[in-house]
Amino acid sequence: MTKLSKILTIFVTVACLAFVGFAIATTFAGPDWSETMNADYFDAYAITKSTGENASWSATRGSDDGEVANSKVLPEVLTKVMDEVQQQRQAELQELQAKEPLLTARNAELETAKVADEKALQEYLTKMRERLATLTQEESDLTSKVTAMAVEARKVETQIVSRREDIIRLNQQVEELKADLFRLEVIREQLRDLNFQLKEHLDRAAERNQTLNEKYNP
Repeated sequence: MTKLSKILTIFVTVACLAFVGFAIATTFAGPDWSETMNADYFDAYAITKSTGENASWSATRGSDDGEVANSKVLPEVLTKVMDEVQQQRQAELQELQAKEPLLTARNAELETAKVADEKALQEYLTKMRERLATLTQEESDLTSKVTAMAVEARKVETQIVSRREDIIRLNQQVEELKADLFRLEVIREQLRDLNFQLKEHLDRAAERNQTLNEKYNP
């Protein structure tokens, strides 16, 4: 039995005990009826007294104006109202208990789906971080290479006048430098795109985690 069912069961039991207490008070204590009619039990009912020589008390439902009881004795009318309230709450309890297996199964399905989603998300984030680390290392390597080649190119440029034979090699290095610079720019663009995608996925993961927590840990 779920926590909700236990609570409802206790509630119905307390209602029964309250009814017994009410009956005992009716028999022995002589309660203040005007105060008794203000109890929560009678919130959904209208309890009125007719006028005239044969005045009587009646109780009607506020939902459909259906008459629940009519008697010259007020305690009898109140007792019938309490009987109906008790029956309604007992019926509600039985209905909820009947739905309990379906709700339990559905909750288990959602818990399983939550675990699978979290696992898949963590795996995806791990791959994205690994890819980001790889591209970052490539960028660092190419930056170092470009820096070294730029230094070398500057050295070669100072010797062009006296060392004409180095012109061809310098031109080749310059072309390689241009190609590496182009590759570096491409990688940097990929890094910017990857950083943007990773931020979006992390934001979605945070929203998904918050939604799951709100749903399963109210």
